[in-house]
Amino acid sequence: MKKFILFVAAVGLAAIWFSGCGMPSIKAAANALDQFDLAKAEYDEEHWLKAIEGFQKVIFNFPGATIVDTAQYYLAMSYYNNDEYELAAVEFQRLITNYPRSAYTTEAQFMAAMCYMENTPDHYALDQEDLKSAIALLRDFIIDNPDSPLVESARAVIGEGMDKLARKEYETASFYLRIYDLEAARIYFQHIIDNYTDTRYAPRALFGLSEVLYKESRMVEALEKFNHFLVIYPGSELVSKAEEYIKKINLQLESVNASDDS
Repeated sequence: MKKFILFVAAVGLAAIWFSGCGMPSIKAAANALDQFDLAKAEYDEEHWLKAIEGFQKVIFNFPGATIVDTAQYYLAMSYYNNDEYELAAVEFQRLITNYPRSAYTTEAQFMAAMCYMENTPDHYALDQEDLKSAIALLRDFIIDNPDSPLVESARAVIGEGMDKLARKEYETASFYLRIYDLEAARIYFQHIIDNYTDTRYAPRALFGLSEVLYKESRMVEALEKFNHFLVIYPGSELVSKAEEYIKKINLQLESVNASDDS
């Protein structure tokens, strides 16, 4: 979902509106509230297509009704629950734009981000542009709504997303290290350290960067990084390996100093 195709929503609406081709149908009501109740009953039964049709009838048949923003929210949620995340995001954004004072606007902002998140490929190595968009939207959500009860959920989702992005960078760095392209590995490890500090790959990246410096024979810098690693991540499973490297580096530095003195 690199971009939302707005005309898809119109096509979907037309397909539902002309429901004589096997599509589910929901009867028309005389007023907005009754129409909403019919749609909500279908929603509660998880009949998502009928719910979509019903909420659309509320929105388009009764545009001035006070319940229209609620229908707009449930329309978006119906698409979301039916795994139509692109259409759901369009409808959430429509709620935010058209009904900025609605009681559902804050949640719509959160859910629009979640549409991007749900549309993200599961495997970390695949295109993660939607994940980056979701993280950006969630960060905006936290800034815009610092007192929302959804803030903690937003932070948790951001954390999971950042961990996934960091893994992709880490696997790339590790690959370059395995093929001994040390410069590329160093760049990727440093990128993780700078941009994914709060992920579980940050300590691995610092260890990896220290290891690269060692392999590049930059012993003083490697020693500094390994010691830095021990201070920042004393509970890491890599501590013993870092200590082994420190011993080796100290022995090599002592050997070099001894040679210089002689």
